[in-house]
Order: sequence, then C-alpha cells, then structure tokens
Amino acid sequence: MDSMNSLRIFLTLLILISIPLSAFDSGPTASFSYSPSGLGYLYAPGPDWNSGDTTKPESGSALSSASKLCLSGGYYYDYLQGDLSYSRTKISKQVSDFIANDGLKSAIDSSILLRGGYRFSNPGDTSYTWLYLGLKRYSYDSFGGTAVTAYGWLAGYSGFYSFGLSSNYEFVLALDLYLGTYRFDNFSSDNGYTGVSKRYSLTSGAGIGAGVQYEPYNVTLLIKLSADINRIAYDADYQGSSRKFSTGSLSGCIGFEVRYCIPSESYNEKIK
Repeated sequence: MDSMNSLRIFLTLLILISIPLSAFDSGPTASFSYSPSGLGYLYAPGPDWNSGDTTKPESGSALSSASKLCLSGGYYYDYLQGDLSYSRTKISKQVSDFIANDGLKSAIDSSILLRGGYRFSNPGDTSYTWLYLGLKRYSYDSFGGTAVTAYGWLAGYSGFYSFGLSSNYEFVLALDLYLGTYRFDNFSSDNGYTGVSKRYSLTSGAGIGAGVQYEPYNVTLLIKLSADINRIAYDADYQGSSRKFSTGSLSGCIGFEVRYCIPSESYNEKIK
C-alpha cells in the first residue's frame, strides 16, 4: 500500500513538473519599418560602346539618395518560426560614373522574401535567436529600360535581445544578417545586347537596431540602420564584341522600425 501511495505521489509530482516544461510558446509577429534617409549606388548596362555603367549620388545628396520601406508578418511556435516580407528601396539623385552631363538617374529595387527556420528562446522571455533559410523574389527597374526579375535562396541570422529595466520598459538590441544568391533570372534592356548570360549573383544584407520594448504588450520601437546589396553580373555580345556588366544596387538606410510579437495567452498563464 505504501508503495502504491509513493508511486502516486511520484507521478503527481512528475506531472506538475512537466506542465510548464511542455507549454509551447507561440504567437504572431509583425513589423513595419521606414527609412527616409540613406545612401545608394546603382549597377546597370552602359551605352552601346561601354561594358557597363555605375552611378553615385550627385553632389550634396549623399544622405538623401536612398529610402526604404519594409513590411513583414509571420508566426512562431516553440522552436519553429517563419515569416513573409516585402521591401522596396528607391535610389535616386544618381549621376553616371562614366558619362558626364547625362542627367539624374534612379531605380526601384524591391523583393518578396519567405523565411523559415529554428528559433532559440527561453520560456517567458521575448529574447530569441533565429537561424533561417529563405526564398527570395527580386525585382529591379532602372534607367536605360533595364528590368531584372530574379529568384534565389539565402541563409541568415536574426537576433532580438531584451534587457530588463526597473519598469515595464526594456532596452532592446536587434541584429540581422543574411547571404544568398540568385538561381533564375530574366533580364531585359534597351541597349541592344545579345547572348546575355549570368556570370554570378549576390544578395546580402545586414541590420542593427536599438530601442525600447513595452513588455506587457511586446511592442518595440527601434532606431535601425540597414544595408543591402543585390548584384547580378552578366556576359553579353554587342555587334561581335563581348561586354561585361552588372545590374542591381547597393544601399544603406537609417530610420525607424515597429515590431509586435506576443506569446500565446494560454502559455503565459501556464508559466505564471
């Protein structure tokens, strides 16, 4: 009889201990960022006689030659996390590196990104580290009738780290880094090149943000600095002569970001 009571007590304690350990942290994620100030450069095919053209901001426009908008929404469940995002970068006030007095140039760089991966976090803590793989659709519209659509993959890291203060507010540091390549692409331009074939491609980016989180609702406001490069290099022919050129852009922008991420209510109740 005593052994049966001991077994019941042991099983009861085991169940009570396992309940908080088996609770799954889950919830939606969303973010919006806008960077009105930035520095941008462009890569594009040159005129018929030139292999390629690059541009830089006109004099006095170093910090007003790029702007960026990004929207994201996703969900996490225990150790898994995924999201879908859209970003649009406008690069303007550009002058050619090779052709003087050719007027100001501009381009639109946009992408749709689907990511998913493993999330490292502690129960009840909004801090996390996320390692992910992603698929990316890239679109580039630039001067000279240049248009590129490309599809590729990437791998990345995202970190969100909160540090408790004496109130409901916490200091937050957010880090992002990714690297990838484009596997399929479609190129068109008005410059008359033929036999266009891709040599290599690169997509990469990094970001760092610092701000404050209001923990009861897990709403975060960040000041964020981000940089991105998208570059696809090609070989082509023009009237029997070979041409080498690149398309894409390089930009660095600064602005603000708002993030929302709240654990499930049932999970919060279990860990109280």
